[in-house]
Amino acid sequence: MLQSDKTQRLRQRLAVEAARIMSEESLSGFQAAKQKAANRLGITGEQSMPRNIEIEQALKEYQAIFRPQQQANELLALRKTAIQIMNLLHDFSPRLVGPVLRGSANHHSAINIHLFTDNSQTLEWLLIERHIPFNVEEHEYRFNDGEIKRYPCYRVEDEEARVELAVFPEKGIRQAPKGPLDGKPIQRASISEVQQLLQQR
Repeated sequence: MLQSDKTQRLRQRLAVEAARIMSEESLSGFQAAKQKAANRLGITGEQSMPRNIEIEQALKEYQAIFRPQQQANELLALRKTAIQIMNLLHDFSPRLVGPVLRGSANHHSAINIHLFTDNSQTLEWLLIERHIPFNVEEHEYRFNDGEIKRYPCYRVEDEEARVELAVFPEKGIRQAPKGPLDGKPIQRASISEVQQLLQQR
């Protein structure tokens, strides 16, 4: 029991430090923040590593204590920018995902949007037509059936925020990949659902 209590305390310390790093430094990835926190605190061992969902909970608590108004303003601005982008890309059935949707985002966070089309070139044509610079990478996604698939992700540097547009096939709107927090299907929100979040403020 004592060993279990000690491990739990170490997990909590790591989660809090990783959350502080994500809030105050330019790190948005859970794994990178977790590793940096472990190095800083001199903690080793897989059992001591907090889950991503524990880190995000600690991040929300940290923001509520140390940056309540600032974080709320940053989140509001990101969600408004997300709606503008989603309106621009309405033909691709955009869905907001990630920290901007979950409410843990700050000015370091990217706006993550899932798009759905069987021809990703149409997205490229639209971005080029609007003179929006972008880079293309491939991201790996895991699904509940155990399948792993790779889909293109367009990184856009907007004046207001970093934007990541993941492009799935049209039928992909019916099956979300596993999320980074708890391994459950990732939460997605339509334009109208994001607008409702703004009205709830």
